[in-house]
This record gives sequence, structure tokens and C-alpha cells, in this order.
Amino acid sequence: MEDAVERIIEKIREDVRWKIEEIERDAKQKIERIKSEEYARWEREREKMEHDAAREVEGIRSLIISRANLEGKRELMDAREEVMNRVVENIKRNARNSDKYPGYLESRIRDAREVFGDEFVIVCIPEDKARVDAIVSKVAPGAKVEMGPVKHGGIIVRDAEGTRTVDYSIDALVERRMNDIRKMIVERLFEGEYA
Repeated sequence: MEDAVERIIEKIREDVRWKIEEIERDAKQKIERIKSEEYARWEREREKMEHDAAREVEGIRSLIISRANLEGKRELMDAREEVMNRVVENIKRNARNSDKYPGYLESRIRDAREVFGDEFVIVCIPEDKARVDAIVSKVAPGAKVEMGPVKHGGIIVRDAEGTRTVDYSIDALVERRMNDIRKMIVERLFEGEYA
């Protein structure tokens, strides 16, 4: 009977060992499966984070490039505007030296005579007084010539009562023709660029 008990105990031990080995095998498989799943999940997360980081870096890079382009364009526009302003100022300063200036004065005095009749007042700078007097004597003998502030030349005309005024100054002429002047500057100085 002892022998039978020993065999039962041995059989139980063998079953327990077999069960332990089975549990260990199952546990190892589960651990490997969990490790594999976690590794795959971690790999997916890592790839997603790398992808997101790359997209963010590309977005930042694009933003920096875009800002740099805009800043460059703004600086270019500012420089072009400064050049245009200098050219316009130069046109105003040198208009009196043009061969067309006496003809401009005469034409404007004739226009003034049509607007105001025979009697009106012409205001000009001291440097133009003799020239304007000569034109007035042959074109509008009833007009009176006065000296006054007309910054870059030309004339300002008012009726005899001083109630109506027409500005034929170089500044006013340039302002009236500013779009054409700017277009001409762009065509000559910035050929191929937009205004």
C-alpha cells in the first residue's frame, strides 16, 4: 500500500510539475505576446511622434520662410517707394529748368484767363516774376502778378475778389499726374517688376 501511495504522490508531483511547466509556458507566451504588443504599440507611438514632429518642424520652417519672404518683399517695396519719392522730388526741383517750363506757364495763364476772364491775380515765386510778367504782358494784360510761396514753381491763380483759386503749381501738377509719373518710374527703373 505504501507503494501505491508513493505512486499516487509521484503521479500528483508529476501532474503538478507538468501543470507548473504548462503555466510557465503559458505565462512566457503571454509575456512575449504582451511585450510584442507593447513594443508594436510603442513603435507606432514613436513613429507617430516622429511624424508629428517632422510636420511641426516643416510647418515652422515654412512659416519662417514665409515671414522672411514677406519681410524681404516689404523691404523691397519700402526701398522702391523711397526711390520713387526721391525721383518725384527731383522732378519737382528740376521742373523750372525744363525747356517746357515757359510753355507750361503760358498755357496755364491762358487757362486762367478762360476761367477768370481778363482780370485775375497770378502768384509766383520771385525767381519766376520776370518770366511771368513777360507772358502776362502779351497773353493777359489785365492780370496782376504777385510774388508768393509757390514751393517748386508754377503759378497759383485767383480771381480779383480772392474768392476762387486754381493751383497750377508744379507740386499740384505732379500730384495730379502722380499715377502716370509712378508708372513711368516703374517702367524705367524697375523694368519687369509690378508697381
